[in-house]
Amino acid sequence: MAKSKLRLDTRRQLKDGTYPVQVAVGYGSNIYLATGIFLTSADWDSRTQRATGRNAKRINAVLDTLLIRVSNRILELRETGRWDNLTGPQLREMLTDLDLESPTVGVPTLGALFDTVIATKTGGTAMLYGQTLKKLTAYCDPYQVRFEKITKLWIDGFYASLDPLAINSRAMHLRNLRNVINYALDENITQNYPFRNYRIPTEETVMRVLPVEKMRQLLALRLSSYDTEYRDMFMLSFYLIGINMVDMAALTKDNIIDGRLEYRRSKTGKFYSIRLEPEAIEIIARYRGKKHLLAPFDRFDRYQDYTAHLNAALRKIGPQKMVNGKPVYTKNHLPVMDPLEAGITWYWARYSWATYAADLDIPKDTISEALGHKYGSSITGVYIKFSRDKIDAANRRVIDWTVKGIK
Repeated sequence: MAKSKLRLDTRRQLKDGTYPVQVAVGYGSNIYLATGIFLTSADWDSRTQRATGRNAKRINAVLDTLLIRVSNRILELRETGRWDNLTGPQLREMLTDLDLESPTVGVPTLGALFDTVIATKTGGTAMLYGQTLKKLTAYCDPYQVRFEKITKLWIDGFYASLDPLAINSRAMHLRNLRNVINYALDENITQNYPFRNYRIPTEETVMRVLPVEKMRQLLALRLSSYDTEYRDMFMLSFYLIGINMVDMAALTKDNIIDGRLEYRRSKTGKFYSIRLEPEAIEIIARYRGKKHLLAPFDRFDRYQDYTAHLNAALRKIGPQKMVNGKPVYTKNHLPVMDPLEAGITWYWARYSWATYAADLDIPKDTISEALGHKYGSSITGVYIKFSRDKIDAANRRVIDWTVKGIK
């Protein structure tokens, strides 16, 4: 494992009769670095590794400086333990560009790693990471950004570029960025962690809950078959403890086992086993699909498209509009409705279930387990299998309270 040295590469003579002077890197690297200096064999002393001809003093000074800088970089890489972890091309790059803090050869950029992470995600999660990548593309060219160049100041600039968005939406994009950087750390792609001591601004999420009186009113409304379907899908999500749209869309008849709906949540992989209550069974039977458990998802290639239709319908549904005590109709003789809740979306079913459960004094750990959230000690959770009977009983209580007013 010899030290680095200078040499005249006499293997191939140039047209002007000169040969390149190189730094032969030691430590078994088999790397030869160009110096940009060319000499004839008569102007080079191979024993002393010195230029001997015209301008020898100036040339030797340049070569000595370069050799010292390369030797210092080698020492740095060896002392920090990086020497043995870098590939040959990466070592060459680090020894050629002495101002480079880390190699770029074979190292994915921010954009490339975003693509890698997105490929591991499914459904809505993949879509959200894709949205973050689009926001990054509007701020910079992520496929040219190296992880070592990402600083707290850089993150602040990205955050500022998201200004039109709500605080929690901006926070979501920063969390996605942080998760990709954490992935890069785990894969030894970078040692740079700009989120250390970085606080992501957030604000408390507004609970989108339909008051139980309005939920009962929604159930009692006489609606067209078009609006009835969307009301029923919303209620089915509620009866199934706020199941997410992506999971509902993926259900087939095979997910019903011994009177229970069993599936894994696409976002987390958590296994769910929910007892099908009569209210849920009735809706499933009415909308039985062929390819999917539910017919509405046979009509749509993307669950996001159905979600958009459902949310739009929910925001229009309500009691018939009255003027001077008389019902109002459209030109097509359809009843005009006063929206029951203008801002309602599919996700309100999940929030509402959790809120009603809390109002019934159902234990917080039962609610958390029903929703698939972590609660209490993760270590304790390894040794205690939560009883699904508690969740079944909680769901029945919530439904009875909502539908029948029975506590």
